[in-house]
Amino acid sequence: MTTIDIKDVTLNYKLEGVGQPVYFFHGNGVDLTSHYEMYDDIFAEYQRIYLDIPGMGESEADLGLNSTNDILDVVLAFIEAMTGDEKITLVGHSYGSYMCLGVMDRLQEQVKAGFITCPVVEGQKHLRTIEKLNRQVDEAFEVTDDKEYYKDYLGMTVRVNHETWALFRKLMVPGIKRANNEFMKNLRRQDNEFYQFRCEDSIHIHEDTLVYVLLGQYDNVVGYKDQIRFFEPKDHIHTTVLTNTGHNPMIDAYDEVRRLAKKFVSAVDLL
Repeated sequence: MTTIDIKDVTLNYKLEGVGQPVYFFHGNGVDLTSHYEMYDDIFAEYQRIYLDIPGMGESEADLGLNSTNDILDVVLAFIEAMTGDEKITLVGHSYGSYMCLGVMDRLQEQVKAGFITCPVVEGQKHLRTIEKLNRQVDEAFEVTDDKEYYKDYLGMTVRVNHETWALFRKLMVPGIKRANNEFMKNLRRQDNEFYQFRCEDSIHIHEDTLVYVLLGQYDNVVGYKDQIRFFEPKDHIHTTVLTNTGHNPMIDAYDEVRRLAKKFVSAVDLL
């Protein structure tokens, strides 16, 4: 892991490989482990830049960052410091996908492509159209390690079995352990007013930016219907609702998400 000071905030990141840069932005309350373990081999021909978003992972929890807009400014300055005005590709999940949308809006044609899963498109939680979690217990299994995180797993997982629990422990638990809860609580203060982008209602994605959007049929955190409306049909935006998945499709449908990620990389290779 490596650190860099950006706008007086110490950020932790992981840099792998050479080539065209791909930035990975994880979900709220986890860390870069979730994307590194999920995608690193798929993007092996690219330079991979995994960032711990401020307040999460090993990045500094600076309470001076009062809003998602402040965090976006840090992320944009990080991108400028790392790769300047090079064309970039973005990968994000949930809050990290929301961050991707902010970057797309600000950098426009500099963003070549984006692969985003379960994006936040409505920052204020009470305004979201969310789904009821339809949990399916595939098998009974004994929980021994990381028992204290099993409730988190059950809270957003559709396919309950030993394999998805093992994936949750591998991809999510490391970051949950490191997250700064005080920072995240501050970000969500006043009914998520400061969690929301100022530009949320006017985010514009450049027509030349290829975007793959993956959504969960039973997503009880951000839903999928708001996203269908947000990403109205356009030739450069491809939206897929994955059946029998919740807010973490990489847990419920690991193989299918990786298949679609490989398809995305093949499409980016042709751009």
